[in-house]
Amino acid sequence: MKVPVLYHQYVLLDTDAEAPDEDIDSSRAGNGLVAVNVEGTYASVKTGIPHGDLEVTFDVQSTEPPALNTDGWDEVVDISLYFSGQGPMVGEPVGDDLIDVALRGGEDEYRWWRFRFHVRGRDTAFDPAGPPEEHLIQVWPAPRAPEVRHKLTDQTGHRSRNPDPEYYAQAKAAEAAADAAGLPDGTAPASTPVMPCSAHLEEARGDE
Repeated sequence: MKVPVLYHQYVLLDTDAEAPDEDIDSSRAGNGLVAVNVEGTYASVKTGIPHGDLEVTFDVQSTEPPALNTDGWDEVVDISLYFSGQGPMVGEPVGDDLIDVALRGGEDEYRWWRFRFHVRGRDTAFDPAGPPEEHLIQVWPAPRAPEVRHKLTDQTGHRSRNPDPEYYAQAKAAEAAADAAGLPDGTAPASTPVMPCSAHLEEARGDE
């Protein structure tokens, strides 16, 4: 399916779920592909393209896939998320451009699911001659479990985990300015939704 992307990301969320922390230190500690809130009800997926429609395939299964296949993929990460069988809403982080993705079960049957993200082409998103960016997400019901990083090889994820000193200093300064203004995690009040300060910097870097 075509999933709308904005500010180098798309999200999977439950109704009224709150986004995970978006500060630069959280990004450094993360896997460089997907960040999840504490409740497991909201995930933010980092993309190579800054905005537009991205090809994302959801493969919902009743049990864990019989074999892990990382061939041909740049990044492969497992996380746990908590949704009803009605599934998450998927789309851009700001606005109402969201798509429902049905899982297996009833609307009121909340349970933990395992999401295995496979990604390729994030590094060539700006190259018209390069291969397109693609995401495959395998999903199956499973108890909550720690994140597993099967494969991390692209530069997009590496830059998130290992930002250059100048970029890191800019992000920390932006977060400090937001804190001084009394805004949580570098964001504006809920009545004025904007992307986190670190995402502003990502957008600027992507246009270079």
